[in-house]
Amino acid sequence: MPASALDHASLISRYHASATRLFLLDWDGTLTPIVRDPAAAVPTPAVLQVLQRLSANAKNDVWVISGRDSAFLGEHFASVPSVGLSAEHGAFVRRPGGADWEDMSDSADRAWKNHVMMIFKEFTARTPGSVIELKNVSITWHYRNAEPRIGDLNSKDCRSRLEADLSASLEVMGGKMCLEVRLRSVNKGVIVQRVLSDYTNDHEQAVIPDFILCIGDDVTDEDMFHAAHDSNRSAKPTFTVSVGPPSKETTASWYVDDPADVIALLEKLGPDANESQDEL
Repeated sequence: MPASALDHASLISRYHASATRLFLLDWDGTLTPIVRDPAAAVPTPAVLQVLQRLSANAKNDVWVISGRDSAFLGEHFASVPSVGLSAEHGAFVRRPGGADWEDMSDSADRAWKNHVMMIFKEFTARTPGSVIELKNVSITWHYRNAEPRIGDLNSKDCRSRLEADLSASLEVMGGKMCLEVRLRSVNKGVIVQRVLSDYTNDHEQAVIPDFILCIGDDVTDEDMFHAAHDSNRSAKPTFTVSVGPPSKETTASWYVDDPADVIALLEKLGPDANESQDEL
């Protein structure tokens, strides 16, 4: 079933009726537009302000769950320590209010990286303008600055080569003008499950937040959508939102057009009725 245009009125009403709320937000393509130079996709003051305001509300837990590495997230979100951060699709986690990063993949085998680097270097040489991004538990080949026809053609050849060579423990993901190789055991769905496991009642029994808003724009975010849907067995409000055209294949229930719509939505989720702006 295709996603429907987001019902803003229903979402805002459910938000204000909830006592516990969880925000699961992708970064690139969701809170910020996709740009030709990934290093230029840094948070604007408006983005940081809305994240600060939402996370300052005691009813809210706000997470940015990104494919970026911990160095990038730690640097650019330093001013909002109340926001939880997940780097490299869940491989590293800095909890809200925390200072240290937890390595969620410290026992993972990384011997595969040399072979993947060899393949990516071969295709980088064949694709002027493409670059390799080496992370701790994944490697990404970006071709957004290559000539489009050459980039598309070589990305298909590169993906076929990777899928033929790599073990079953690895996964080749196609993103927006990029290919990423990562461990199957590390994905955004796993970190969402971990975050949800922190919600317990007074008897240490698992509970689900009253309101979940999960927003992402590409294939790696589908793991988040699945985890959010799977957790919601008590029919509490769960809004999974894909950023992009309604024709895009997704398991999200709703869609908005672009990151500007995401920020506009988050700005509408102001203080609760019994709170003043100064209290946040």
